[in-house]
Amino acid sequence: MTGEDDPLDAAALDDLRQQVTELRRALAEIGGGGVDALVVGDPADPAIYTLTPAERPYRFIVERMGEGALTVSENGVVLYTNPRMSDFLATPADAMVGRDIVDFVPVDQLPQLTRLLGDTGESTRRAELELPGTDGVGVPYLVTATDIVGDDLRLRCLVFTDLTMQKLIEQQVAQEAARAERQQVAIEVNDTIVQGLVAAEMALDLDHHDLARRVIARTSEHARQWIGALTGAESLQPGTAVRSHPARAGEATP
Repeated sequence: MTGEDDPLDAAALDDLRQQVTELRRALAEIGGGGVDALVVGDPADPAIYTLTPAERPYRFIVERMGEGALTVSENGVVLYTNPRMSDFLATPADAMVGRDIVDFVPVDQLPQLTRLLGDTGESTRRAELELPGTDGVGVPYLVTATDIVGDDLRLRCLVFTDLTMQKLIEQQVAQEAARAERQQVAIEVNDTIVQGLVAAEMALDLDHHDLARRVIARTSEHARQWIGALTGAESLQPGTAVRSHPARAGEATP
C-alpha cells in the first residue's frame, strides 16, 4: 500500500507540511527583525534567548531625540554623532567621525569647550557654546558633558540643547520689562511736572511772581531732560524723577 492510499500517512504528511510552513514563517520573522526573543524548553521552566541587543532601545532614543549628541575620545576625536547633531552642524555623520571636535567650534568658543572636556573632577559639566548655524548666524547651545569611564577606556558624551527659543523668550521678557519701566518713569515725570506747575500756581496766587517764573523755568528744564531720557537720549531709572515731598509755594522744584 502506498503513502497516498494510507489516510494516516496523508494526515502525517499534512501535519509536517503545516510545521514546515510555520517554521518558515518564524524564520522570516526572525530574519526580518520581528522577533526580540525565543522561549525554548519546558513551559514550566522555559529558557529565554534574547535576539535584540540590550542597548538597542537606548540607541533608538539617542538616534531619534531632539538634542544633538557626540561621543569623543579623551583626546577630543569624534567617535559617534547622532542625526540631530549632524543637522545642527550641517555635516554628515561619516564626515565628522574621526575628526577633532575643535574643527566644528569657533575659536572664540574654545575656552568653554576646553572646560567641558577638561578633567575637573566633576562627572558632569555644563557650559553654553555658540556654533555657526546653517545660515551662518551663531546658534546658542547648552552643552552637557558626561564622562564615561571603563577598565581601559575613557570617553566623553556631549549633549547639545538648542537655546534659540529660550533666548528669544528671555529677550521678549526683557523688552517687556524695559517697556514697563519706561511707562513707570513717564508716570513719575508727569507727576513731578504737575507738582512744579502747582507750586508755580500757588506762588502766583501769593503774588510771588519771580518765584513762579523760577519754578516754571526749572520745571521746563527738567521736563526737557526727562523727555530726552524717555526717548533714549539718557538713562533714567524709576524713582529718580519723583519728589521726596509735596511741592510748596516757597520752594523751587528739584
